Amino acid sequence: MVSPKYVIDPKEGGEKKAGERTDPFRWMIDGFSTIANGGADTYYSGSFTACGFNWKLRLESVLEEEGEKYVGLYLSHDDAASKSSVIKAIYKLFIYDQLHAEHIQKEGQDYFHSTSHDGFCCKVALNKFNSPKSGLLVNDCCIFGADVLEAFACKLDKEGVSETLSLNKDVTPRIYTWVIKDVSKSKVFNSEAFAAGGYDWSILLYPNLAGYKDFLAVFLWMDNAANLAPKTSVYVNYSFCLLDQHNAKHWKRSGKYLFSSESSNWAWGALFSWRKVQDPSRGFLLNETLIIEASVVVLGVVTLA
Repeated sequence: MVSPKYVIDPKEGGEKKAGERTDPFRWMIDGFSTIANGGADTYYSGSFTACGFNWKLRLESVLEEEGEKYVGLYLSHDDAASKSSVIKAIYKLFIYDQLHAEHIQKEGQDYFHSTSHDGFCCKVALNKFNSPKSGLLVNDCCIFGADVLEAFACKLDKEGVSETLSLNKDVTPRIYTWVIKDVSKSKVFNSEAFAAGGYDWSILLYPNLAGYKDFLAVFLWMDNAANLAPKTSVYVNYSFCLLDQHNAKHWKRSGKYLFSSESSNWAWGALFSWRKVQDPSRGFLLNETLIIEASVVVLGVVTLA
């Protein structure tokens, strides 16, 4: 997807308000352990003004990403005091080291609008934050900060849009269950067609075929991709679930794909270890029968200019 292009909005004055900026905003929390033990993870500072706009800091006391825990700090646009639909801001975020003056900081730019009040995240590992040697938490006290360097109102430059994604309001998945019998008697299996999101689909399955040796390969196929208009793609979220018929410990693979008439109309669906599929203790292949449950959601349509 291409990023949207914004221009300064003349209706909002179109002037960078850097001359109105104040000193960096600092937010001290005395008694951080109360937050850590309070059960709520999100906290907001009071509102402050910088570069002509109102802001808040948002603290995530426990931010989990890929199994790791962090303390996360965000700048949040307080649009209740602004009529501007889009604000571009260049700013810094700080997590202050009170012992060594080696502060954790992150600088960059972001766009703030009615559906996205928060910018990028400045984060630190929770175990480092809590360490008495780090200087980030001293006597149960911590200090965060933000310095808004520039901020100005802007609007979307629609003439510069080269790609449009029109999302569907109804994203109810279509679940299709496919029972494949006599798996060892064929190299290729093709399901019957089924409808999802206004399009026709089918599934291709290759059990240990030469091109996918040692794997059970499953693909989602868009049957009527050739009928799509030029420069138009269908954005799809799909998953394949290989059912464990004995232990109910199913095996799932998910993905997203853009189907179009210009490019290949099949997507990588899933690769399952053929050795594990054949393992009788796992229950995937029972009496020469596999069961695959496919979920297809048409998220929207992408149109290129």
